[in-house]
Amino acid sequence: MRREIIEVPVISEAIRRLGAPTSALARAGDMLFTCGMPPIDVTTGEIVGGDIETQTRAAMEALAVTLRHGGSSLDAVIKATIFVTDPALMAGVNAVYRTYFSDGFPARTSAAIRPWPLPFDIEIECVAAIG
Repeated sequence: MRREIIEVPVISEAIRRLGAPTSALARAGDMLFTCGMPPIDVTTGEIVGGDIETQTRAAMEALAVTLRHGGSSLDAVIKATIFVTDPALMAGVNAVYRTYFSDGFPARTSAAIRPWPLPFDIEIECVAAIG
């Protein structure tokens, strides 16, 4: 199966500015794979700070924009992985996360990781179907 990289203008550029050697979105067959999406403002490409709810909304909006570029949507997400810098943040993450899925929740893994040297507390990646 051949891999295709899909450029997502504002999102891809924001991720490159963070120094991550990754693409925002890749397609293989009828599946889309996102990178770990930090809380990025989808209009400016700047990192969104603030509380975990604000950061989670920004990361989810960045995922939504990214998936649309690949011909999909959050409703087609099959699997999500959430990384947070502190497990105590998950209550706030879950409060926002549940508002983004209208037809049941995708399979999900959540993991607390050591804080990284970047100014945010969450990354969310997903796998979604196309069509």
